[in-house]
Amino acid sequence: MRIAVPDWQGRVSPVFDVAERVVLIDLDGECGDQRAESFASTTPHQRAQHMSELGVDVLLCGAISWPLEALLTSNGIRVVPLLCGGVEDVVQAFRDGTLEDGKFTMPGCCRRGQRVRARRRRGRSRATEEFS
Repeated sequence: MRIAVPDWQGRVSPVFDVAERVVLIDLDGECGDQRAESFASTTPHQRAQHMSELGVDVLLCGAISWPLEALLTSNGIRVVPLLCGGVEDVVQAFRDGTLEDGKFTMPGCCRRGQRVRARRRRGRSRATEEFS
């Protein structure tokens, strides 16, 4: 499995849409091979295509725009957004299955908000769901 994490000075880049580099980690081995890859592309389509060409299975990132997230998911890349912290710490938490404990959630964000976001993408607002 290949994981990608946008890197900014050793930490998860706050916004994937403008990140200049990504760290690729292959989790198939015991220690996980790692390398950095620069982004020359700036459009969402180019970014999604580049990630697909790199063979990324999972993107662990901070904030990400809905159009770019949709493009990545349509290319078969699982996106885990709204994360913060050191790249190594986030990757280790992913390996251990402890990303959801809240330690790596971006300030001002909550995991519950992702479910609301998903409902809105399907064309229904939270208020509509509660009163239907």
